[in-house]
Amino acid sequence: MSLFSKQISIKSLIIFDINGQPEAVLGDNITTVLNIHYFENIFQPNFAFEIKFVSIDNPLSDLQLRGTETVSIEMKHPSIQESFEFDDLVLTSFVQNSAESTANIFTIRAEPVGVINNEKNRVTQRYDNKVVGTVHVKNILQSQIGASEDDIDIEDSANQVGFFGNYWRPYKALYWIAKRSMSGSMPEEGGSTDRVGFLFWMTKSGYKFKSIDTMISDAKNGDVYEYVQHDAVPDDPNFALENPRFEVDQNIIMQMMNSMYGENRRYFNLHTLQVSDDAPFSKEDSQQAHLGEEETVHLDYDINQIPTVPTRNVIMDFTMRRDGTIHDGSEKKLTDGEYNPHKIISQAKMRYQSLMSRSLRITVPMNLDLEAGDIISVKLIDSMKGTDEWMSGLYIIKDLRHSYITADNGCLLYTSPSPRDVEESRMPSSA
Repeated sequence: MSLFSKQISIKSLIIFDINGQPEAVLGDNITTVLNIHYFENIFQPNFAFEIKFVSIDNPLSDLQLRGTETVSIEMKHPSIQESFEFDDLVLTSFVQNSAESTANIFTIRAEPVGVINNEKNRVTQRYDNKVVGTVHVKNILQSQIGASEDDIDIEDSANQVGFFGNYWRPYKALYWIAKRSMSGSMPEEGGSTDRVGFLFWMTKSGYKFKSIDTMISDAKNGDVYEYVQHDAVPDDPNFALENPRFEVDQNIIMQMMNSMYGENRRYFNLHTLQVSDDAPFSKEDSQQAHLGEEETVHLDYDINQIPTVPTRNVIMDFTMRRDGTIHDGSEKKLTDGEYNPHKIISQAKMRYQSLMSRSLRITVPMNLDLEAGDIISVKLIDSMKGTDEWMSGLYIIKDLRHSYITADNGCLLYTSPSPRDVEESRMPSSA
């Protein structure tokens, strides 16, 4: 029997009132916890808890929940040495599912305080275009979201990015920077060797701002968990996977529609009032890190060379200098390479789409050490030929859900959106 799937203890669950006093406490007002679901997603700026509990003889009117109360939760599980502990969550929604004479069932949603700060704050200042984008990222996270230094894990970007806040919410500004940031070397004339396509998200360990290529290269140079599909008794039940299901696997037409192989854009210069010439960009112009072997389309249609998005898109994407003129992308940046916003935006969109070209959903025993953005090794078994070498390999965790249910606790690990995230995912949309 798997220790990871069976052994867990809820050390504490407390909802504090607006005065900081315990309003609902596990063992007192909270008689029984029915289930706990914890969500992370690399396309989401915050994690979330959904908790269903029973309160005996305490209807909603007695608990007096209003929202914005502080929620504290601590769980212990053999997959981690330290407790799975959160002290400063905010109650963002609640509902009384049933009300009976002896038992009242409630469902609450608790999230980091950053979700509140994102709604109440607006980005209004001008951000200097002579500063690398990750400096702005850190500034916004600390000044607008309220993140501490210890809660921020940022990969340094190589290019400078400037913009006006335009009264954006902080998260929107951070996604804007992510789509225009690159690490490593700057683009060379006629091609690029840079790492474009940054992600911004949050896990239990804090806020992350990293390029996809760097996440992949770091995983290949380090240790990863290996999960193995089994038909009989697994060698290690803690790392056995069940119910593998491919939700997406190389949808060529959809990939072409989403610019995975190339696109053609035009840009409007606000300073000169001129529309640029065609700016085609194909997959052959980009060098990307891959979790497995790089896949090549074996069709006689030159898919890698044809920009599949027409020139009807006119996009304004230039930043203003201090003297009021518009930066046209021709200035030298931090290295000898040229900053080309046309290529960067096209390449970033291509990078996001290629990341999602294959999507696998699996269920594994609870492992609270896993986070969205981690890379795991998956070994799939074919009943006829043994290990499926084509489908097995490294996978990035796009979306995960740790689920505790009183009948059977475990962990659901997804590489596809969980139901709450289908409409809310912020990326990889077009710039």
